[in-house]
Amino acid sequence: MAVALPELPPVRGQHRNRALAAARRARAVELRTNGLTYDQIAIELGYANRGTVYHVISEALKAQTVEAIGELRSLEVERLDNLQVAVWQKAMDGDVPSALGVIRCIKARCRLLGLDCPGLLEEDPRPRTLVVPPVT
Repeated sequence: MAVALPELPPVRGQHRNRALAAARRARAVELRTNGLTYDQIAIELGYANRGTVYHVISEALKAQTVEAIGELRSLEVERLDNLQVAVWQKAMDGDVPSALGVIRCIKARCRLLGLDCPGLLEEDPRPRTLVVPPVT
């Protein structure tokens, strides 16, 4: 269900009113969702052309996607925290399956947060060889 926005004033050229820009961006996404073409949205909201509308809508959707990913990541980290808390004491008391569960939670959290990059927490296991050029 779409929320009816008040009539937005027409805008010509660039403007610095961020609130108006945000309202126009939201309205553009809503109109596109309702099936209007980029040309129709440009005419209705006073954008210069359909390319501008396309850019505005795609940037708004990218920003929304980034926010959704952040929320999902937070939710998954919270779930992993809860799982780890549930088995922590048994792991500390020496229960091997619980300790393995804690390790799995830690590894999953590291992957989720991007902390599992090779070399981030450990040194490169490859042997280092120093090559000295011959003296002539």
